[in-house]
Amino acid sequence: MTLGQYIKQLRQQQALSQPQLATQMTVEQSYLSKLENDHSIPSNDVFRKLLAALQLDLDSFMAGLMAHGDRQHLTQIPDIEAWYQNLDKHRLARRRSWLMMALICISLGCALFYSGYRTIFLPEHQYEYFSYGELREGEPLDLYTRWSRYVSEAETASREDFDALRLMYQKRRAPELFFSFEYRGSAFVQPLDNGRRYFELKADQGRSVPRAGNDWMQFIGMVLFVAGLLGLFIERRYARAQ
Repeated sequence: MTLGQYIKQLRQQQALSQPQLATQMTVEQSYLSKLENDHSIPSNDVFRKLLAALQLDLDSFMAGLMAHGDRQHLTQIPDIEAWYQNLDKHRLARRRSWLMMALICISLGCALFYSGYRTIFLPEHQYEYFSYGELREGEPLDLYTRWSRYVSEAETASREDFDALRLMYQKRRAPELFFSFEYRGSAFVQPLDNGRRYFELKADQGRSVPRAGNDWMQFIGMVLFVAGLLGLFIERRYARAQ
């Protein structure tokens, strides 16, 4: 559709005759006839008078012409040229937004999936620590395994005394396992209300405990990755359509 055909269509839609529209535009009817027959291009001033006579703003006018009009021909009018330039800026900004969002989704998706797969933030290996029992204030950490070092010869003078002490420490034992996803060293002390416990790492022990958070990170990462690819595809389709 040419500019002249479009002007004629708008005039007819508003039930205006050529003389009526020409009068409202304060131009000669013959000049309006030339415009409608594409024998002339309106100046920017005349174009503004046309919009005022038709009671249209520039966006409304271009809405019906943009898809069918000849851009190269239309941009001879400064207002329309500026309108197209502004449109191009908005389209470019929209494309950049799509690209940025798509790339962020892909990057974040890959990071989340890798983190979940490699259990970076939520380790699934539990370290196993073992404690023989509670220790009172001032008692050595290895009391339960080397108690004989900390008793006097007088206390173990006879076999009966030695067996009695051994039995006492055996009765005091209250073994406890402690599992931790965090490595707390080869040993650590845990304070208690009436003493403390000494935990040692069982180097050959441990267990793997699946954590739902890692599965969710992989799932969300995959969703974001696919969404990013879809965003790139939509952006390319949009760019070609323009």
